[in-house]
Amino acid sequence: MDKKDIISTMPDDIISNILSRLTIKEVVRTSILSTRWRYQWTNFSGVLNFDRSLKTFGLGRKHRVGLVRKCTEFVSEWQVFMGGLEYVLNSLKSPSMQELRICIDMGNPGKIVEWVKFAAEKEVSVLELDFSNHFNETFFEISETIRNELLLPSINYFQIKSLRVLRLASVDVSGEVVQYFLASCPSLETLFVRELKLLVSLTISGQALRLKHLELVKCKILYLHISIESLITFSCYGNDGTIHFENVPNLVEASFGGEYCSFLQKHMGTTNLFMLISQLNVLKLELSVSDQFIRSNLKLAELEWKDNLKCDYPNLKELEVSGYRGDLSQNELLINIFEKAPNLNKIVVDPLSSYHVDKSPDVKAMIRKWHHETTIWVVDGLEAHVPSSVDLLVL
Repeated sequence: MDKKDIISTMPDDIISNILSRLTIKEVVRTSILSTRWRYQWTNFSGVLNFDRSLKTFGLGRKHRVGLVRKCTEFVSEWQVFMGGLEYVLNSLKSPSMQELRICIDMGNPGKIVEWVKFAAEKEVSVLELDFSNHFNETFFEISETIRNELLLPSINYFQIKSLRVLRLASVDVSGEVVQYFLASCPSLETLFVRELKLLVSLTISGQALRLKHLELVKCKILYLHISIESLITFSCYGNDGTIHFENVPNLVEASFGGEYCSFLQKHMGTTNLFMLISQLNVLKLELSVSDQFIRSNLKLAELEWKDNLKCDYPNLKELEVSGYRGDLSQNELLINIFEKAPNLNKIVVDPLSSYHVDKSPDVKAMIRKWHHETTIWVVDGLEAHVPSSVDLLVL
């Protein structure tokens, strides 16, 4: 019986289809299958996912390993990662790519513009650059001095007309750069920005915008103006700057956490956001945003919540809370919402807080697993106040 080398005789279109269903790491490994497959991976056009965040997070938790050894290991892995990333990007021949995702602590200031240019040339639909720091050691405070800047003059000739999702974390950009991306990426539907130190003022408005999802995390925004008819979801985890909503008729989901949620607690009588909340289907609130505010001013917090929760929430169907500890002010707030939301059918309690919001999805999943049982124990005290028609779930 003749043995046929089926792998080597496959048509190019079938090989291309197979490669498009694999990760970039799996695709590169196919080069050993046969001589014909040796360079087939360079035609890959799928999702480019380069992520070292979880391994870096794990390195930071090696308590028995000395600091010098951790630093040496980090630098060594960073160099290997960058070398592999550079080799793959320079080798790919496909004219288009689905996604480009690069997640590595401290980033690489000299390569950011090059990566954005690659995304533009390959017409990616998703671009994510995440240079967050997952270390706690004092040595890695040096990351605060590393500026991964993306300045307008360096990108003002790039246009990514196919871009639908843009995520930037620990990449320093100004409001002008964000507005440039919005103007030059007409298909953009999701914008996520985190820890952008240069972003202090931002206006997002325009009938031509197709933006549906906007998330701002740990930014130093002092003024934010939003007027987008297409906007469906909005999230803000950060400082207590001014947020002005002008025209958001389709907004049905909103999340508030960090210092801004504390700002809401203290200024409910002067903010119009609770009128906005009345149109929402899903509301997410972080409760434990300020130990001093919640623990030392419980009675004041309770009165402010009760006095200012004057709106009804007839459209609210799902409420998600994080940082729940069973404090009096927290229970008072939640009970008031229960009473004013007749169509509420689901309450989700998330063990995470705004401290964890800058972590990668893998790291978040790990932290949720660690705190799951403790959160269930605390939530038992809330269950008696939850209407029988409402499902209570702990992530």
